[in-house]
Amino acid sequence: MKVEKTRLLLAALLIGSVALLATGCDKLKKEPMTEKVTEAPTEEPTEAPTEKPTEPPTEPPTEPPTEPPTESETEPKVLTVEEEKAQETQYENYITVYAADDINVRTAPGTGDDSEIFDSFDQGEAITVVGETPNWYVVDVEDYEQNGYVSKEFVSGDAVEPKSEEERAAEASGETTPSDDGNSSDTSSTPVSTGANTVPASDVDSQYNVESFAETFALQATAGANIRQTPSQDGDIIGVVASGTNVTALGSTDRWYKIDYNGTVGYVNRNLFAE
Repeated sequence: MKVEKTRLLLAALLIGSVALLATGCDKLKKEPMTEKVTEAPTEEPTEAPTEKPTEPPTEPPTEPPTEPPTESETEPKVLTVEEEKAQETQYENYITVYAADDINVRTAPGTGDDSEIFDSFDQGEAITVVGETPNWYVVDVEDYEQNGYVSKEFVSGDAVEPKSEEERAAEASGETTPSDDGNSSDTSSTPVSTGANTVPASDVDSQYNVESFAETFALQATAGANIRQTPSQDGDIIGVVASGTNVTALGSTDRWYKIDYNGTVGYVNRNLFAE
């Protein structure tokens, strides 16, 4: 009897163990032994948005307004003879320029009483320049020991054609009149004056100590020359004598001839005439 109970107990224990084992296996099937490790989602790093640097707007450069040159910038400054000479320089190497018109050679760089005309160059003639001042060239003059001065305004660095015979004839007829610098300019409205417009010879001669010649003789102009009302650089121009023209000598001072040219009696620079 005891044996029978023991067997039943063992059977019951065995059945319970099997049931328990079956439940555990089923649970193992349903729940895996190890859980899948879930990692925290990694977000792709986002860079901070980079803005394109904005350059400050560049304005086109503005050039300073250009003002038209004033007269003082475009015209040569008028200087006294002393101021011109104070700025005089001598060239180491001489240069050659050309007379752009008939041009006077003066003893000083100016046109006042302290600057006398003692020679001239015809248009197109070559001039040897040995120095300069601000407005004048210092030039070598043939047959003279001293240098002379010619205005820079009336010379050219390029060769210039000489005046034609027609132009010379026009000058001789009074259609053109040299300026105070001896350079011809068109003044067809100013004809050559006649003797009726001259100051009486006796008054001028006594004032300037003009000596009359005992006998008249012919003179020939070696360059274009002004006929003046008095033997002075300040004398009014009453006519013109073209280069190569003959006139009649009536008297003289140390620097001037008194002449008669086709009825016009006046005074011309002696250095511009030859017997």
